[in-house]
Amino acid sequence: MINQLKQLYPSLTMINDQESVDFSKYKWFTTPSNDVIGIAKTELDNRDLTLLSLMLTPYYGAHPPITTREKQWYQLLFEPFAETSFNLLSKDYRFVYFSLSELLTDPTDFRAAIDGLYPTTPPLIWIDQQSGIIIEEERFLDEDSLSYYEMAEIFTSDFLIDVHFYIGPYMTSPADARAYYAWMKDSFNRMKAFNVRSVMSYVSAVPYLLPTLSTDHDYHFLVKAILKETATDEELLRSIQTFLECNSNTSLAAKEMYMHRNSLQYRIDKFIEKTEIDVKQFEGAISVYLILLIKRYLD
Repeated sequence: MINQLKQLYPSLTMINDQESVDFSKYKWFTTPSNDVIGIAKTELDNRDLTLLSLMLTPYYGAHPPITTREKQWYQLLFEPFAETSFNLLSKDYRFVYFSLSELLTDPTDFRAAIDGLYPTTPPLIWIDQQSGIIIEEERFLDEDSLSYYEMAEIFTSDFLIDVHFYIGPYMTSPADARAYYAWMKDSFNRMKAFNVRSVMSYVSAVPYLLPTLSTDHDYHFLVKAILKETATDEELLRSIQTFLECNSNTSLAAKEMYMHRNSLQYRIDKFIEKTEIDVKQFEGAISVYLILLIKRYLD
């Protein structure tokens, strides 16, 4: 098959030739024999892509999935018509997008370093030569995210490579995974213009993302990610907005709302528990407040 395709598309190259290939200029596919080939985009039109998709599987990563779990996630994210039995290992999952400043000499070094962060090896999906996603299928406490800063420092000192981590929200349904992945990738690319710090969460990203969003879909996804199940609790959201507008002064906000201070404190604690965002801290407060304003606009 490869020889026949080579006659039709002279630019055809194999994944093994990656050191001499500009990946951004090629469309990549996996053959039935699991060979990964690339064809220059200049040789392909819509008709070619349609025909090739009947014989080949689009390939989106620079390094093929290794474990069975990675193959299942890969199919879920990139092969919409593939038959795969997929079950979450736990109730929640989240994506951690990573981006490297340079090509790795040996990607296994990166995988080994990432594995050291977790009690069990997480699925890791490469998007291209310098970026990908880590899939956390177990709850990872927010305070433990400091280890990502340590990991960034290790890569800088030991491998002379800068790495950026972008930590997404927890999700519950595999049906949302493809849209979730697309949003993570797109929002990270939007933030790059701001030269953000090496570790960012979706909460800390809000002030950077809002000026770059252009569609209602983008806004709705961000509102849902931040507010989670509280998005339909108007009384709770009104209390949080008043609290923030009173400079996070509980007594002043309670007086403004004609309610007991302890009742307002209960609502604040409830919001923090359900969203996992501490609105008593500056970063959480500013992001939630901006999202509340966006929600009012959308409503």
